[in-house]
Amino acid sequence: MNLRLPNPNILALTLAASVALGMAAPAHAVAPLGPEFDGVDVKNKLGEKVDTNIPFTDPDGKTVTLANYIDGTRPVVFTLNFYRCTSICSIQLNALLDALKTIAWVPGDKPFRIVTVSFDPSDTVDIAAGKQLTYRKELVRKLAEENDEKLTEAEIEARAKNVDWTFLVAREKSIRAILDNVGYSVKLDERTEQYAHSPVTYVLSPDGKIARYLWGLNIVPQDLKFGLMEASNGKLGSFGEKVLLSCFDYNRDHGGYAPFAWGIMRLGGGLVLVAMVVFLIFQWRRERLRKSTASPLSASPSESRP
Repeated sequence: MNLRLPNPNILALTLAASVALGMAAPAHAVAPLGPEFDGVDVKNKLGEKVDTNIPFTDPDGKTVTLANYIDGTRPVVFTLNFYRCTSICSIQLNALLDALKTIAWVPGDKPFRIVTVSFDPSDTVDIAAGKQLTYRKELVRKLAEENDEKLTEAEIEARAKNVDWTFLVAREKSIRAILDNVGYSVKLDERTEQYAHSPVTYVLSPDGKIARYLWGLNIVPQDLKFGLMEASNGKLGSFGEKVLLSCFDYNRDHGGYAPFAWGIMRLGGGLVLVAMVVFLIFQWRRERLRKSTASPLSASPSESRP
């Protein structure tokens, strides 16, 4: 997949907004910026539900809503982009691809899915279909390369059909509705015909609540995995991964996971307790074995007198 070089003006806007994301107050993810950034904002609505009744159009030209994808059983990774973007969107979606490759989780194979919605009303069904096929195939290709698996283009395309990542388009009314609903604001630069917007990846719970934000252009694979694990109510992740997650805490303002002292102490204490129990069981069994194999002293039988 080819990555076009970013427009310098838009990239500068993007980087400034990304820095602001890390300095955000709890109410807003983006700190106040200069006049050229007016209208670019992301409100922190952690725990609020998205509107599942807003109409969109899928790559087959069918009218759908988010209710078609939020099914009550699987978490959803949700992104807002526009498909003719020459900078931030490609970087963000490629970062999502790389994170999925690193954790080796494929939407569809694992019980979660990805939905990407364009906030550009001029994006068409054909553009969405092309983007969808490209990203699905690229994920299959990356995972195959990671596993040293040689696939033909036909095999890649066949597997891509099972990747549960959907690209949607919408009319302006629906776009305004979803942006207002999740608190996401963008600004169109009429000179470059590019949108200034902030890179945010949402993780939605199976019932459609905003469970986690992953801020920035770089999506940390561990953060993506932990976010999906928490949003899935324990359906995703191995036992060991869940134990590891107990040592990390989600920062709602910075949108990532970091180790915290109490979690590490709790895990360490648990491991010490398990080690002690195993040691005591070992000692008890060894003592029993020693007693069972010892030869008791017994009196010699009396000799018969002639």
